[in-house]
Amino acid sequence: MEIRQLEALMAIVTSGSVTAAGRLLGRSQPVVSRQISDLEHELGFILFARTRPTITLTPQGEAFYQEVRSVLADLQQLASRAQDIAAGQSRPLRIMVTADLAHGVLPGALARIDAARPVFQQKLVIEEVLHEAVGAALVEGYADIGLINLPINYDQCRTHWCGQAPCQLALPMDHPLADQQLIRLEALGDTDVITLLSRYRMRYHLTNALVRATEGHARRHIEASSPLAAISMVRSGLGVALIDPFTAHDARLDRVVVRPIDVHIPYMIGVVSHQSRHLPDEALRLIDGLRAYVQEFIPRFIETGTDGLPSNPTRNPHVA
Repeated sequence: MEIRQLEALMAIVTSGSVTAAGRLLGRSQPVVSRQISDLEHELGFILFARTRPTITLTPQGEAFYQEVRSVLADLQQLASRAQDIAAGQSRPLRIMVTADLAHGVLPGALARIDAARPVFQQKLVIEEVLHEAVGAALVEGYADIGLINLPINYDQCRTHWCGQAPCQLALPMDHPLADQQLIRLEALGDTDVITLLSRYRMRYHLTNALVRATEGHARRHIEASSPLAAISMVRSGLGVALIDPFTAHDARLDRVVVRPIDVHIPYMIGVVSHQSRHLPDEALRLIDGLRAYVQEFIPRFIETGTDGLPSNPTRNPHVA
């Protein structure tokens, strides 16, 4: 199996025909056809259903194409990294961050750290992902550290620091309860409630708290795709939303107020890395800077162990 064959497969899928793929790659149409034929012979299955005027992937071809995409993407990254090495540039730091922390905590913390001295001045890669993707990315080497909501179900991951803060209620500014400094959930009555889709780990606790507190009231339940989407719906007057305190920090809250509630629903976050990966000093400085920022700016944040219990204040932040 040769790289040129895989490039031919990608080009045909991208362009829609063998002729167009040849133009894209700078090869003749017969050469591209032969490369695909040789590849199919080696694989033992047909990649394309050859129906005019276009050709489409067979089910086996589609499955193989998805694998080829990731392989070629890795090769492109390798080529880019080789250019960096030739230019004397250090390896970039890759951070994976969940949506609740990507839009509030991380930008503010980076700006604060950079005000003293920028971290990874040559290249810093930040990717927003779902929680479930972080552990595998760390284990497989696609990311160096993860700033995520906890817990994480990977034994190979090391927790540098973690802590929790209570969830809050977002209300429209003109809501009857907006002037109260502490919201009793049972006071919501039949107000429409916005929660998160089932892929969010805190959804179960938030939904249960609302159901218990407003039992017997007829109300509509809206599920949002993200914490920021929930806040936008609150801003539009569609209801109230229980949100994590990290999303609430530095989010766009015009026409929305955020208040503490009478039910303690802890939301835990932390920074993790693969336990065998050596992190450079600049990465450790970034990890400490994130920790200091959260401690200073997130209301009622308490540093804990991974079990949720208060941690030893003298504990080394770089040891789980």
